Amino acid sequence: MARSPNKLEQTLADDGIVEDSIGDTSNEPVYKVLGDSKIPVSKFSGALWCSRRDQGIAARANDMDCWDEAIKYHENNQANNRVSKQNSSGNTPYTQRMNEQWTETENVVFSNTSIMVPLLYPKNPNIKISYSEESKAPISRAVERLCNRLMQMKTAPGLNMKPKIRRVILTTLLTNAGYLKLSWINKTESSEEAIANLTSLAQKLANAKKTSEIREIEGQIMALEQRVNLLSDAGPLVTHRLPQHIIVDPTSTDQDPCVDANWMMEWDYLPTAYINAVYAKDGKSIYEPTHVMKAGSKSNGVEDEVNNFTLIADDSASRPEAYGYTSAAQLGAAEYCKVWWVWDKTTRRVSMYHDQDWKWPIWVWDDPLRLPRFFPYFKLWFHESAVSTNGKGEVTYYLDQQDAINEINDEVRRSRRWVRRNLFYNKEKISQEDVEAVLKGPDGTARGISLPDGETLDSAIMSMKPPSMMFPELFNPDSKFAAINRITGISDAMRGGQFKTNTTNRAIDFYNSNVEVRVDERKDLIEEFTADVMWNVAMLCLMNWGPENVAPIIGQELAQAWEQISDPRVFNTEMQPQIEAGSTQKPNSAGSKQEALELAQIIGQFANASPGLVLVILKIIERTFPETAITDEERKMIIESMMMNMQKAGGGPNEGEQGSTQEGQASEGGGDDAQLRQQLAQEISNLPPEAQQALQQLIEQGVPPEQALQQIMQGQ
Repeated sequence: MARSPNKLEQTLADDGIVEDSIGDTSNEPVYKVLGDSKIPVSKFSGALWCSRRDQGIAARANDMDCWDEAIKYHENNQANNRVSKQNSSGNTPYTQRMNEQWTETENVVFSNTSIMVPLLYPKNPNIKISYSEESKAPISRAVERLCNRLMQMKTAPGLNMKPKIRRVILTTLLTNAGYLKLSWINKTESSEEAIANLTSLAQKLANAKKTSEIREIEGQIMALEQRVNLLSDAGPLVTHRLPQHIIVDPTSTDQDPCVDANWMMEWDYLPTAYINAVYAKDGKSIYEPTHVMKAGSKSNGVEDEVNNFTLIADDSASRPEAYGYTSAAQLGAAEYCKVWWVWDKTTRRVSMYHDQDWKWPIWVWDDPLRLPRFFPYFKLWFHESAVSTNGKGEVTYYLDQQDAINEINDEVRRSRRWVRRNLFYNKEKISQEDVEAVLKGPDGTARGISLPDGETLDSAIMSMKPPSMMFPELFNPDSKFAAINRITGISDAMRGGQFKTNTTNRAIDFYNSNVEVRVDERKDLIEEFTADVMWNVAMLCLMNWGPENVAPIIGQELAQAWEQISDPRVFNTEMQPQIEAGSTQKPNSAGSKQEALELAQIIGQFANASPGLVLVILKIIERTFPETAITDEERKMIIESMMMNMQKAGGGPNEGEQGSTQEGQASEGGGDDAQLRQQLAQEISNLPPEAQQALQQLIEQGVPPEQALQQIMQGQ
């Protein structure tokens, strides 16, 4: 019995791609040509990749459980235990009773990660490009400037890297696997190009006369409208990806999948209308939705919490109200397809498959980025695993201790309520009415209480310790925090507490040095990760951008040295990226200010021997204390004063030569020493920043200012 065709198969038959009867599967084509490159794809490839996907999911199942648990702990807050009212808020009634529901919980996971993220990445670093040949110096400076500008810029084509890398660090702390994905948006696929085409189609629609022509243009407009919302501006694009979305070839053994993995997969949700508009012929609706974005309802599970999607049920697919919508149009706009991108390093091809249909890919690309590493995914990890390429985040190793701390906190809360509600009185000495009159509190009147002679109210009304509080050593959380501190390297002082009163300065210094070692190690990993990402961004820009594209970002002068390349491997051997040491630390932090002051004191001791060091001190102070920036006039005055002192001192080791030079210049200019100094200061202020920096370096090496200035002027 022949099976009924689905929409995709029926469309292929209507378009003549499948020549035989739909019901007869014996004569289906073995290969199909897909994608802009007309790549032949075998019908057996989908089944192979579906099997590999399942193998990858099974291989990381244990890791997934740990990742989900760690993220749940981080996202847990106290809102579920509370009820909000118009002008007040408080605990819900069920949390006020003696039940099994914990309250007054402390989220140690959130506390620790919120401390570590700004400590590890307070700001974007400075990228430095080293080069093997002097001839590559101009383009190296251009690439260096481009990388640093793209990292800082928040609008396209900028990458706004700081929040993305901070989120990667947070994910890595929780799961030991943080990912960034690098993409390149071509001009023809960008939002500005789509909007331009939409404007052009609107003009064609206004001038159309035939009904068939109008319908064709309307179909093109509808397809473009579906695309515009998901398209970005042309240029590089860096996005954060959760490790749950990435599947790595389980046969790889290296933590970095780009080293030895043969394939990687990523899943995501795309609007069904978008997929049909972009990849289906003539905009026909041939791809069925798999999920719906829920409206007005809560989601379950980490995947749903992140994406707020729910799987479409067969019996409710046509009922909008089942998903919180009132019409079929609203439901259609909320329908999504779960799709898989398959990155095959062996063939250097990328395929996109529908989650529920692996027979044929939706589309195929032939090495879209052309990067030496092929994979667009960059992984950050902090810990090595003996048995897995993923490992678990440090959070997973102290969840039991967090539970114990919350159990202790909750028991203290229960004891507090127990004491309030469990009072006793001596019936032989006082009546219940008198006790209740005392417990109800003052009402502005005096209360008379009958007590036997010699008895006090304290002896008549009493309480007792809750049974659990009779063993206080069992409810001391210090040992739990100590265990957490050993894993994370975070102290109570870093959480806002204080060291114990008997802690010696030596012990504090030892602990701080241990923390610095842990932090510095992670900073090195983050810097290598950041440099790797930006290096590949630079290669994409060199392959796809010309001088006219980079000029608005780096300036016309540096853009003149820009060279568009075709093979990034050549560029990869000629220049190498690195992170400037200490550049991730904020220059105006307390530690940097202390280091700057100490360095300025040391350099200042040699200022008389080499007055040029004064300029170095000034730059250090300016970078460290931006609120006290030195103006150009003040800098000029300092330079003039420095030169005057040098002349009074005799000009140093080249006194005779310097003196003759000064006399010659004075005689030629017909001016005195004051005029000479003014002339030199004016010439220095007119130099470009690069020349001023070179002048400063010559002065630091002991070259007299006049000679240094003359060398700089001759070199321009």
